[in-house]
Amino acid sequence: MDLEQARKTIEDGGIIIFPTETAYGIAADARNPEAVEKVYKAKERPRSKGLTTIVSSLEQAEKYGKLTEDERAVIAEFMPGPLTLVTRKKKGLAENINEDFVFRISSGETARELAEEFPITATSANISGEDTSYAVEDISEELLEKVDGVIDVGELEDGPTSSIIEIVDGEVKTYRQGPIKSDEIEKVIR
Repeated sequence: MDLEQARKTIEDGGIIIFPTETAYGIAADARNPEAVEKVYKAKERPRSKGLTTIVSSLEQAEKYGKLTEDERAVIAEFMPGPLTLVTRKKKGLAENINEDFVFRISSGETARELAEEFPITATSANISGEDTSYAVEDISEELLEKVDGVIDVGELEDGPTSSIIEIVDGEVKTYRQGPIKSDEIEKVIR
């Protein structure tokens, strides 16, 4: 599937598998509750876990999240890149995606291009609890049968998934440690 076909599939409410800078993910229109529900069902993911979103720019992040000055500074320093930020959500995203706005600006070109017009989901392309997939061949047939298409760019470099952080009252709260460490983020907001 090429990028244009993938974008059209997502716009029409479908879900696809796509490459990010860290692993293969599942993309849906993050504004479409029915599409978001398809992602939960395909992954067999508990609703309590929520889904991450990829946006293409700071401007798009501002549209869907209530960003603080500290968060803007962190975005300017580390995004695009393997950092996911948790912040307060504005209206516009599907209600069933997450209580907060959990997003990143991907350094993966395909991911950013898919998110150019609107935010997309960015959860890993696996059944919940299974290993992260760095090649389409590693993705279970069960999941592949549930998606509407795949952008296959070959094997991705096996590495850590993104760091997930939240800044609360000037303090960095780390939910998942990845390539960007908490102390690096703390230096930016101090």
